[in-house]
Amino acid sequence: MVEGWLLDAEYVTIDDRAVLRLWCKDRDVFVAYDKSFRPYFYVLNVDEEVIGRAMINTKKEVITPESYEKVQVKFFGKTIPAFIVYAKHPQHVPKLREFFSQFGDVREADIPFAYRYLIDRDLACLDGIRIEGKEIEGKLRSYEIEKVERVSREIPDLRILAFDCEMLSTFGMPDPEKDPIVVISVKWNDEKEEVLQGSERAIIQEFVRLIKEVDPDVIVGYNQDAFDWPYIRKRAEKLKIPLNIGRDGSSITFKGGRPKIAGRLNVDLYDIAMRITEVKIKKLENIAEFLGAKVDIEDIEAKDVSKYWEKDREKVFAHARRDVIHTFMIAKELLPMHYELARLIRLPLDDVSRMGRGRQVDWLLLSEARKLGEIAPNAGEAPMESYEGAFVIEPERGLHENVAELDFASMYPSIMIAYNVSPDTLASDGECFIAPEVGYKFRKCPDGFFRRILKMLIEKRREIKSEMKKISEDDPRYRLLDIKQQTLKILTNSFYGYMGWAGARWYCRECAEATTAWGRHFIKTSAKIAQDLGFRVLYGDTDSIFVLKPGLGLNELESEVEKLISEISKQLPVQIELDELFKTIFFVEKKRYAGITADGRVIVRGLEVRRGDWCELAKNAQKLVIEIILKERDPEKALNYIREVINSIREGKVKLEDLVIYKGLTKKPSKYEAMQAHVKAAKKAEEVGIFYPVGSKIGFVVIKGSGNIGDRAYPVDMIEHFDGENLRIRVKGGVDMKKIDKDYYIDHQIIPAVLRILERFGYSEARIKGSSQTSLESFF
Repeated sequence: MVEGWLLDAEYVTIDDRAVLRLWCKDRDVFVAYDKSFRPYFYVLNVDEEVIGRAMINTKKEVITPESYEKVQVKFFGKTIPAFIVYAKHPQHVPKLREFFSQFGDVREADIPFAYRYLIDRDLACLDGIRIEGKEIEGKLRSYEIEKVERVSREIPDLRILAFDCEMLSTFGMPDPEKDPIVVISVKWNDEKEEVLQGSERAIIQEFVRLIKEVDPDVIVGYNQDAFDWPYIRKRAEKLKIPLNIGRDGSSITFKGGRPKIAGRLNVDLYDIAMRITEVKIKKLENIAEFLGAKVDIEDIEAKDVSKYWEKDREKVFAHARRDVIHTFMIAKELLPMHYELARLIRLPLDDVSRMGRGRQVDWLLLSEARKLGEIAPNAGEAPMESYEGAFVIEPERGLHENVAELDFASMYPSIMIAYNVSPDTLASDGECFIAPEVGYKFRKCPDGFFRRILKMLIEKRREIKSEMKKISEDDPRYRLLDIKQQTLKILTNSFYGYMGWAGARWYCRECAEATTAWGRHFIKTSAKIAQDLGFRVLYGDTDSIFVLKPGLGLNELESEVEKLISEISKQLPVQIELDELFKTIFFVEKKRYAGITADGRVIVRGLEVRRGDWCELAKNAQKLVIEIILKERDPEKALNYIREVINSIREGKVKLEDLVIYKGLTKKPSKYEAMQAHVKAAKKAEEVGIFYPVGSKIGFVVIKGSGNIGDRAYPVDMIEHFDGENLRIRVKGGVDMKKIDKDYYIDHQIIPAVLRILERFGYSEARIKGSSQTSLESFF
C-alpha cells in the first residue's frame, strides 16, 4: 500500500486498451496504472435490438460496443430504465454517441475518460490518495492498482517554476519561422532565478535541463499557452532540440491547442487573470500591481527589446528578470485558491484554471449527481430564454451624508435553499412554495438536488469560518482556511448564474426566473420595512439597499440600522448585514455611484474610472473630480481642475501614455464586419509587420485629420516619438509626422468622463467650458 497526493489523471493506450495513469506524489513522484476501468455512457429510450446491432464502419476499423447492460437510473429524481454501453476505447465513444443519438437519448458520453474515473472512484486532484497494488517496472516508481481510495490531506507543497521568453525581432511581432529566442528567464523559488542567455541553442537546451533538474510540479507563465510554448516548440524543431520535459521523458504535446506535459501541471496565469474584472488592461505588470506583487526594477517595454539588444543588453536582461519575478509572484497569489477549486471539483489544476465559473459548477454537480445515483442531462440542449432580472429602486441623485449600505448575504443561494429551488423540485401541484409574480411552484420536500449541494457548501464554509475564529490571523493556518472559505463562497454564489446559463447541464430558466422574482420581493419588502421605521431609501438593486435616517450621525445610524436588520430578518429568510457606512455618497444612476466611507476609503462603482476604453487622462480626471466632491464638497474646485486638464492638452503638456485608449481584440482583424477604431488600428499595424494575437488589448491614439475615429486611430506600437502635440509614426516605407487630435480628447474623452458627475451639481458641458458658479448647498 502507498499513499500520497494525486496530481493529475490521464490515460495511455497499452495493447489497444485505455489504461488510467495517475500522477502522484509523496516524498517523490510516482505513477499508478488502473487497467480495470472501462469507458462507458448511458442510452435511454432505445430498444435493446438497436444496442445489439450497433456497428460503425470507419476507414481504419469497425467500431462496436464492447458490451452493454440494462440498469435502473435516476433522472431528475425519477427512476427510469437505461442501458450502460461500454466502449472498447475512449476514442470510440464519439462515434457510438453519434450512432445512438439517431434512435434515443445519450447521456454522459461527453465526459472525458480520466475525469469519469475520478468521479466514479471518488478521487480528487490535489487531495490524498491511497493505493493498494503491486509495484511494477517503469521509468519512475510505478504501481498497478488493485484498490484505490481518497484520503483527506492538506494541499501538498507544490514546486512551482515560472518562465518568460524574449525574442529578437527586427521588425514587428516576432516570427518563429525566422526570429530567434534571445532570453528565457526562469524562477523556481523565492530566492532562485536565472536569466538564460547565449546562443539560441544553448538557451533552449539549458531551459530543458533546468526543468528536469528543478523537477517542478507546476509550470507557469503569462500567455505561454498561446505564445511562449508554441514559439519554443517551433524554434526547438528548427534546431532539432528535443523538448523532453515530461516526467516520463516524453516531449511536450499540444491537445486542442493546449500544451500538455506528462506529470507536470501547466498553468497559464493569463487564463486566471482574465477573470479579474477589477483590472481592465490585463498586462503582466498591471496584474502584479493589483495583487501587490509588483517589483521596482528599471524596465523597458517588450516592443523595445530589439532596440536595446545591440546597445544595452543589460536592460533586456533586467526586463526579462522583472517579468519572470512578476509571473512567479502572481502564481503564489492566485494558485492557492485554484488548488482548492481543483480539490472541490476533482479535476487537474491546469484544466480548472482554464474554466469559467459555470463549467466549474457543472463539474461539481456531476460529482454530486454520481453520489446520488443521478445521471446528468446533456449540456447546452435547451435554448437560452430571457427573463426579468432584479428590481431596482431608482437612486436619488445628488450628494448625501451619513448613509448605510445593507447587503443581503448570498441572497440568491439563500432563496434557493429557503424555497427548495431546483430543476427536480419544479412541480405543478402538491405542497409547494410559489414564486411571487411568476407563479412557478417548487415542492417543499424532499430536498432538491441544488438545495442539498448548497447546504453542503454553506455548512462546510460555516465550519471553516468557525475554525478561523479559534486561531490568530498571524497563524499560517488562518490563510489556508481563508482560501478554503473564499473558494466555497465563490462556488456557492455561482449557482444562480449557472441555472440561467445556456451551457449548463442543469439549465433551468424557471428556476432562475423564480429566484430573481423572490429577489425582487425581498428588496421591495425590505424597502417597505425601512420606510415604516422612518428610514429614507436612497437606492436599491439586486441584493443591497442604501438608507439614511434624517438627522442622524453615523454612530446613531449604525444603532438604528441594527434594529432595521432585526426586523427584516424576522420577515425574510435571508441573512442581511451592514456592509458599509458612508460619510458622503452620490449616485449618478443605477449601479453608478461613489462614496467615502466612515474610515476614509473612496469607493467607486460603475463609473468610467473602472473601464478600459477611456484614456488614462480621462480616468484620472474623473477620479480626482470624484475625490474633490466627496472629500472637499467643492464642485467649483472640481470644475477648475478640469479646466486645468483641458488647458494642459491644448498646450501640449501631456504624456503619450496618458492619451492611449485600449480595446480588446476578440477575433482576427480580418474577421470583423464593423471596423471599430481599435480594429482599424490593428490593421494599420499589420502593414508594418506588427501582428496582435486574438485576446490582446490594442492601445491606440487618435490623430488630427479627416475621416472617422477609426481612420485616425494609430496603435501606440507604431509611434516612435511624441512631444505633446506632434507624433512621429512608423509607416510602410518610412515614417510620417502627424498631430494629436486635441479636440477629440477634450470633447470625447475628458468632458464625457466628468460631465455625468458634474451635471448632477448643475453644470452643463457649456458651463464646464465657461465660468458660471454653482453652490453645493442646494444638494443637501
